Amino acid sequence: MILGLGTDLCPPSRWRRLVERFGAEKCAGRILHPDEAAYLLAGNRERLPERLAGRWALREAFGKALGVGLDGWSWKELRYRNGRMQAEGALADRLAARGVRTLHGSVSHDGDLALAVVILEG
Repeated sequence: MILGLGTDLCPPSRWRRLVERFGAEKCAGRILHPDEAAYLLAGNRERLPERLAGRWALREAFGKALGVGLDGWSWKELRYRNGRMQAEGALADRLAARGVRTLHGSVSHDGDLALAVVILEG
């Protein structure tokens, strides 16, 4: 049964400016699970703003699916890699308490937009 659905759009141009201003490591480390940040930072740096935009849209979509937005949970406890989404720590406990057993997430990029869709399944 679907317990939550969320979508979000984010322009990579916003992340391009943030990476130029603060650096790739700081931007990735601020919002991503450490393993997810390391994975993105080891990849193609030209595509990093696009990929950060997708990850940010995923977190926004997740917050919408959860019904709380970006407040009340740690962005770093959500991990997305190779099309698979996982929660850990307090976030995993919160999801379990709500009956969420499976997370589904998808990220797509086109031009200056990144799109994410999240489904929480019980």
